[in-house]
Amino acid sequence: MINITVLTLVDRIASFYSLSPFFNNTDRNLRFTYTDNPDWCLEKDTNRVLVMMRQFIKPDRVDLELLAKLRKKYDRIAFFHDDAGGGIPRLEVLPFVDLFYTKALFRDRSLYGNQLYGKELYSNFFHETYGVTDPDARLRPVETDEVQLAKLHLSWNIGVGEYPRKKWRQRFGYILAKKLGPSIAHLFYRHAPFPIHALDKNSGRYPVHARVGLISRPSISYQRKLILDHIAGNPLFLTGEVSQNRFNRETAHSKIVLSPFGWGELCLRDFEAIRAGALLLKPDMSHLETWPDVFKPGLTYVPFAWDASDLVEKARWYLDHEDERKTIAQNALDSYRQQLEGLQERFSLIMQEVCGNEQ
Repeated sequence: MINITVLTLVDRIASFYSLSPFFNNTDRNLRFTYTDNPDWCLEKDTNRVLVMMRQFIKPDRVDLELLAKLRKKYDRIAFFHDDAGGGIPRLEVLPFVDLFYTKALFRDRSLYGNQLYGKELYSNFFHETYGVTDPDARLRPVETDEVQLAKLHLSWNIGVGEYPRKKWRQRFGYILAKKLGPSIAHLFYRHAPFPIHALDKNSGRYPVHARVGLISRPSISYQRKLILDHIAGNPLFLTGEVSQNRFNRETAHSKIVLSPFGWGELCLRDFEAIRAGALLLKPDMSHLETWPDVFKPGLTYVPFAWDASDLVEKARWYLDHEDERKTIAQNALDSYRQQLEGLQERFSLIMQEVCGNEQ
């Protein structure tokens, strides 16, 4: 039996997405103890292996003193960076941990040695191309040491979580988890079967679902502004903000779902689109590695330029070519399902890595 302590932030993303492989684990060789209290880890924990999930996000500040204390306490530490993008704003964690897992990685690892404006490659693009600036811009640590960069590993993204989103259930679940312990959130999981017949059930009532809102940080939000400018007044695109329930209903009957970058490249609606049997239309993802990977251009999604210059053209083409649209949507659904079927094996192998390949 391998005993692992999981020190986690308790919020909606952790409770219903990032931690779901832990909560759904069927490997009897793994036993987890959950806490959101680092003092408990330092003073009372008897386990020798620590997983840090979604730490130093709220507030956005790395506690180096805490990391040093944890490093002295535990034999093995794995840090699960849990931002939605390929950028890693907490690289100063690397010297204190054995492994650093993340939802997405830049294919070009040398980018982690560059100062990226707004912490993401695309926010840096909009800053350099359009002069977009942020009122809270800050310099982030970089890393060029190959020994430290070798600690970077790919874990899993939000595709493994609970769909469709139901705000009341998720909100209530993580509020109770904050009071009673992180694992309580598992009781609020739906465990719905994978929608293998999604294309048959999708009526295609809406051409392009494009309910896109803006984000408070200008360099992150600028792509969305460009998208909204390009599709303004176009009747093919369903725009505006609506309730979560209406969003879910509309997505389930859309031919195409437009999913721009948000706080990271990966968005919940990427996977909602695929589960709905819709074609995923998304800014080019070729710079990223992630898992589940449903971002094979022209095979499982349709990419468009980061500045949205070809967005309308791409949408119209696939609306006019129904067979091609359905083929890509079905490919994405099949690929997504097949990858999820391998989640437990992937999770067990990652936990073996975390523990130094203990058996």
